[in-house]
Amino acid sequence: MTKSNNAIREAAIFSAITLGLSYFVFWGPLAVTQTQAISFVDKSKGPVWAILLYIFGGFVPSIVGLAMYRITDGAAGFKSALKRSIQLKLGAKWYGISLGIIVLGGLSQIALNSMFGHAFNYSIIVVQLPSLIPLIILGPLSEEFGWRGYLLGKLQTRLNPLAASLIVGIVWGLWHLPLFYMNATSQHVLGIPFIGFVLNLISISIIMTWIMNNTGRSLWAAIFFHWIYTFCLQVVSTGVTRSALYNWLEPAPFVIVAVAVLLLSKGFSARAR
Repeated sequence: MTKSNNAIREAAIFSAITLGLSYFVFWGPLAVTQTQAISFVDKSKGPVWAILLYIFGGFVPSIVGLAMYRITDGAAGFKSALKRSIQLKLGAKWYGISLGIIVLGGLSQIALNSMFGHAFNYSIIVVQLPSLIPLIILGPLSEEFGWRGYLLGKLQTRLNPLAASLIVGIVWGLWHLPLFYMNATSQHVLGIPFIGFVLNLISISIIMTWIMNNTGRSLWAAIFFHWIYTFCLQVVSTGVTRSALYNWLEPAPFVIVAVAVLLLSKGFSARAR
């Protein structure tokens, strides 16, 4: 079996383990039993054991990714992943592009909300600032060693960036599926359509792959984007007035950016390495 075929097999094993743990150990049981963990919508809480399952379940992608690195790539691969996560020198251009895409997407969603006749209180941004630091752990660091670190890296040894990004986006979306059936999660309470959610994650996946491949495969680039995007998403979600139509249209800004990346950038039809 060639090295590239091994990489695809390893990517499949990572995906199966990550989804399996999500569905059968951590989040799935909470969804099936309708046991509340913790709500970020109204701050209500369930039993401690449910909260622990919910929180630890969020770290599965990175834990599995780092473990797989150690098993399949040895100490060198493991250390390389850690090194790429602190590869902070992206250049002002790519920090600017990352922030620009996120801010443009967020403002577009706010504009969409205003089209439905609803105002947005921008003071929410200041109110939410204390959550900025914790959010780098709950999301980027708990996931990206798996998604963009291990899975995307393995897929791009055999597939072009677009195909790899599509697979990562789909697996990323499927990993979230139990949250749509768990009591009191924002996905469940806010009525977010799963198909639209996955479409948004695929779009974000394409954008993040493009940024990573242009910054020397910096895993920090993915962590940074995921971090600021999560904060922006939290701010917008807190301030908009939701409806079924808005929920379906909400991913549109980032879908448009992803399409623009595919049309304007070079290299998405060739392997990254």
